[in-house]
Amino acid sequence: MLVSCMVFAALAAHAAAPMMFLSPEDLANPHGITLEAQLPQPGMTLFAKNPDRPKLWYAPVAVMTDDGGARIWYQRVNKDEQEFSDQRTLCIGEICDGAWKLVPTSAEAPAWGGVNNVCLRRSPFTPTWGGFNVFQMAKVGEGYKLLYWDQPDEKGQAGAMLASSGDGVVWNREPGGTVFTEFNDAFTLLPDDGRFLLYQTALEDWPDKPYPDNLDKKRRVLTLRRSGDLKTWTPQEVFLKPDAQDPPETEFYLMKAFRYGGGVLGVIMKYYADPAAPEKHSALLKYELVVSRDGVQWTRPFRATDVGFWSYADPFLLQDRLHFAIWKDNAMATVSYAPHRMTAVCAGEEEGSFSIASIEAKQPVLTLDVDAQKGWIEVRLLDEPGQPVRGVEAKRIEAVDKEDIAVDFSGAAGEGPYRLGFRMRNAKVFAVSAADVH
Repeated sequence: MLVSCMVFAALAAHAAAPMMFLSPEDLANPHGITLEAQLPQPGMTLFAKNPDRPKLWYAPVAVMTDDGGARIWYQRVNKDEQEFSDQRTLCIGEICDGAWKLVPTSAEAPAWGGVNNVCLRRSPFTPTWGGFNVFQMAKVGEGYKLLYWDQPDEKGQAGAMLASSGDGVVWNREPGGTVFTEFNDAFTLLPDDGRFLLYQTALEDWPDKPYPDNLDKKRRVLTLRRSGDLKTWTPQEVFLKPDAQDPPETEFYLMKAFRYGGGVLGVIMKYYADPAAPEKHSALLKYELVVSRDGVQWTRPFRATDVGFWSYADPFLLQDRLHFAIWKDNAMATVSYAPHRMTAVCAGEEEGSFSIASIEAKQPVLTLDVDAQKGWIEVRLLDEPGQPVRGVEAKRIEAVDKEDIAVDFSGAAGEGPYRLGFRMRNAKVFAVSAADVH
């Protein structure tokens, strides 16, 4: 019986941690089942579209959680503001007790009135490339670091710059100017055990580009850079670009990576030049969930599903929901998932089956996150070679959609290790948690 080493190691080392299904490698002996990305549900509206200010829009860029709430940093953009430095600002708000409010940073009202929650303003100089944007934040020591794109001075090239803060509210630009300056003001940041991974867009030559847009004869692809201090970065290395299974006009515009389920997930913004709008930047976008164990090597098991959103900000847990802060149609809102329900093992009208590694437990007790509201799931305890444990009956779950269904195999003979076998129909399995009862 083939068993995923990654899954077994994760469950053995963290017996109570939920196991989510992120890759086909997480499943052994699959038959009649699919591994699918799930679509989010609506969350909260933070800023509604303002019809009186058609050029005003908001883009969330970073989130930090604390004491059941969340602070959200976002970019406020309005080209109708008279002062250049007011047209793009980094601002801060928070969700507290389920309500969204702005966090004051100054007693003086901003040019647009109301609460002044501006954390950082753009350089007064017109940028050579891109604009005042991106704003990737990391907790470093007792404070915060911000990697963002701006114009350092009147003569220099626009590029990535650093700012520091002790509280995330008051920011100071660090001296030294830009840390990289390529014409690629589209990047995201993933802290990685004392170092940093940066996913940045690059442009490849594409002489036979199917449809000309604002970057004719160029293809957007994704590159990786590494740093130990956010100041010195390795050169760009292409790690992901469209392949023969993608529509021929596909480009990869951006990717945001975040830790999830013992691995790393990413959301790719896929871009398609619009044949109806030649030589213009297209608005044709789709969004794909991708998977990695280490943040470096990536696979695409969910390429058929458009999850429908993208964000510069990490997801955050709030009131038992996993939220992503997004911008859409000039507004700012969230979409949300149940915490373990971004992916699922699915079976339809035809019965399906699969098995997984479990834990070395003398008295195995499981908690399942499943949707069997219109079908059923049968869970069987298997021995290490993959055969049903003698004298232990299978547990059947049906007509229920629940995140914490207890399945008790504590009467099993022997000391393990055990494995789990699933049979299912018209059902989904999202996660499995295991505990050792002594």
